[in-house]
Amino acid sequence: MSGRLLRFLPTSGSAASAALGLGMLLAIWWAATVLLQLRPVILPDPVAVWRELVGMAQSGTLLVDVATSLWELLWGFLVGSTLGVLSGFALARHPRLRGFLEPLVETFRFVVPFSLVPLVVVWFGVSLVGKIFVVAYACYFVVTINTAAAVQGIDPLVLKAARMLGTGGWRLLLQVVLPAALPRILTGLQLALAYAWVSVIAAEYVGSSAGLGYLITNAQSGLETAKVIAGMIVIGVLGCAFSVAVAALRRVLVPYAAEAGW
Repeated sequence: MSGRLLRFLPTSGSAASAALGLGMLLAIWWAATVLLQLRPVILPDPVAVWRELVGMAQSGTLLVDVATSLWELLWGFLVGSTLGVLSGFALARHPRLRGFLEPLVETFRFVVPFSLVPLVVVWFGVSLVGKIFVVAYACYFVVTINTAAAVQGIDPLVLKAARMLGTGGWRLLLQVVLPAALPRILTGLQLALAYAWVSVIAAEYVGSSAGLGYLITNAQSGLETAKVIAGMIVIGVLGCAFSVAVAALRRVLVPYAAEAGW
């Protein structure tokens, strides 16, 4: 019986499938507010959240908060991922350096960025530098570990064959090592982007005058639940957009990875 019903569902990954899932979520949300007679301060209905979202967009405050969070994300991600890629290559290619730094990397990667926020506020106040530091920290270890593993995982026979054909130095790095390691490096960057986005919001909870994290914290203090949920929706939509964009970039940069089933 269930198999027959599943045949009527839209194809996985299609726009219709996404619309169906969204429609079911809204229906359950609406039913919960009506049947359980929940107060708006506990759980507002979808219409109230939509009105709040439209109101923030029309007033321009939402644009300011989104732009602030994206700016912090951009700089933190660029700094953290750049240092992570460079560190990953260095750890993979220099065993002595790896033996010295790998224990430190393995230790500090378990110190979650959120635990640094109070300390960062003491160091940098509520300035942009502090938020960039938190985001860069969140990115660095993920990118470093994935980059090092990607370079170390290259088949030695491939490198040996390239050297036998006269490829060495920067040509070996750019023409052999980088293309072979790029799929996993991009995976690390995709994971780092997710961590970075969450870290931006967390950093704005503690000290900020704008941003989506500030929007939610400020609304929560005033018991504006509809605004809190509206901010959560914006965060989720932007995070999904980042994931889709990186996946599209991956298909463009490393089409050979998809063909190989990576």
